[in-house]
Amino acid sequence: MQTIAGLRTHVVVDGSGPPLLYLAALGGNWFDFDQATALLRDRWTILRYDRPGYGFSDPLPTGEIPSIFTEVDRIDHILDVLGIIKPVVVVGHSLASLYAEAYARSRPERVAGLIMLDGSYVTMPLQLVPPRWSNRFAHVAATAVNRLPLPRVAGVFAHRTATYPGPPAGFDNVQKKWIAEVFNSSAYPRALIVEQSGFGVMNSELVGLRRTAELLTPTLVVSALPGRRTPFGCFWDWKQRRYAAHLGADYLALRPARHYFLVHQPKVAAQVIDEFADRAIRG
Repeated sequence: MQTIAGLRTHVVVDGSGPPLLYLAALGGNWFDFDQATALLRDRWTILRYDRPGYGFSDPLPTGEIPSIFTEVDRIDHILDVLGIIKPVVVVGHSLASLYAEAYARSRPERVAGLIMLDGSYVTMPLQLVPPRWSNRFAHVAATAVNRLPLPRVAGVFAHRTATYPGPPAGFDNVQKKWIAEVFNSSAYPRALIVEQSGFGVMNSELVGLRRTAELLTPTLVVSALPGRRTPFGCFWDWKQRRYAAHLGADYLALRPARHYFLVHQPKVAAQVIDEFADRAIRG
């Protein structure tokens, strides 16, 4: 536990070698990257942390709106506390691609490479509701959810559904313990809804940053696509290709794969990360 910007923040470090920072998806926690970490830690120092309200980290104060600039500062503080001087390879999953891109644009000297795993790219960014309203509604909704008479296993079931079909060998007992503790807490749904409500604000911030800060970092965009062609799969492939073109990035489509392929296809995820990160480090 480290105190970062006034909040107790859960930080996990594994392995040895060049630093690789994993940023979890919306609602994600450090253990989502456990399987891939086990395959990468012989070659990389894997850095993970839980954003406010996730895992074992303190939540944001009531009324504070998530911001990519706050997250850039948080990443800076974490790297400083850990004594990480070498440029890191940043892996952003889903919504965390916003944070990853913002960090690479804001701190190009600290980033060696950028990998977006099924990242979030908005073709028509809109902020329809004032941020304070959406944030207030998020807290009201979270309070309502926490008052629902949900069974004790509801959180675990939600995690199992999101990461279906799960790791090849299943979750071990330690992972099951952490999953139950995190997903059945009252802090988790609040953090999830608050971060989701702030998506429009953060995306707008990133759009503004793109106008003023060039992306100089070697970048890979990875998309998870179904094995057979579907209308949604074709749309997602088109959208991710457009995302890669916008970033000037390499593009890789994984078939068949689901959004949480890093959990149920850890060997594939680790290989993709390892190969691109190695090229980025070597220049």
